[in-house]
Amino acid sequence: MYREVVVECMDGSESEDDSSNHSLDISIRRARISDVDGIVSVYSSSIDYLDVESRDWIESIVRRRSRRARIYVAIGDGSVLGFIVVYKKRSRAYIDAFAVDPRYRGRGIGQHLLNYVEKVLATEGVERVYLTVKNHNSRALGIYIRNGYRISNIVLILEASSGDIDSSMDRLDSVAVKIDSIKRSVFPKVRLLDTAIWSNYTWDVDDAIYRASTEEAIAITVYRGRRLVGVARISINQNRIVVERLALSFYKPTESLKMAINAIKMRLVQQSDKIIAIPVDSTKSSLLRTLISMGFKVVDSEYVLYKDLLENIDNEIQQEQEMVAVHR
Repeated sequence: MYREVVVECMDGSESEDDSSNHSLDISIRRARISDVDGIVSVYSSSIDYLDVESRDWIESIVRRRSRRARIYVAIGDGSVLGFIVVYKKRSRAYIDAFAVDPRYRGRGIGQHLLNYVEKVLATEGVERVYLTVKNHNSRALGIYIRNGYRISNIVLILEASSGDIDSSMDRLDSVAVKIDSIKRSVFPKVRLLDTAIWSNYTWDVDDAIYRASTEEAIAITVYRGRRLVGVARISINQNRIVVERLALSFYKPTESLKMAINAIKMRLVQQSDKIIAIPVDSTKSSLLRTLISMGFKVVDSEYVLYKDLLENIDNEIQQEQEMVAVHR
């Protein structure tokens, strides 16, 4: 098991105001409760590149001490300088958030933090790690590609006003909808088609975190007769409904999608129109066509990248062997 490590980072800044190089010792380890405020501070300073998360949500991840969801931090100058939130599921992992304090960027802190987490995951048997980058964050995209990450596909963010959604469906009266707090609900343990890649690695852990935190979300389960149509986890912020997770039956998934969207619209939109937002992988073309035909529009996107950790380890071993051969 990897324990705390200490590394030296150099300031590579080329600013006219400071042409000197300053070394900085940082320690990298798993986050503790005492780190939560510092993580939140770095989160807040990087909000243009990250999804909004509350202090309570971050603290709940740290408190659970789960092997499936963790936060690693880089500590220097007595404070949190950077962090990574990572989910693990068997031989796959997903980096959910990664940021460095803007005041300390350019010193290699992020590089050391990423390398450390990748090595931890590799020792635990993770073969491939995924992450997403918002489409306007070209700097981060370039950094990941230089570190051996490859673009696999794109997640499209679609939105529609509830009043613009085409809700014409036959036999809608045969659809049964169960709505409950995520804290009390238990989603059926059946194999479903998630619309966004990250849900494959995060949904069950996130459900457990919701139950341990004060954060609230709505769980929706949709049936037609005795057949499960799909499940959704939803958060509502004023006039905006965010579908955090949508998973559909593999049997007629486009039909299941229509039923799920109409269930959300009918049960959660009571008076004024609300914006409904849904993430969908670009590879799921039939689902995308269905949503667009219902009135949804693409409003944003995120790159999905991956890195094969075993391939990286093999390259390191080969380089070490070549170095040994040179010195003989």
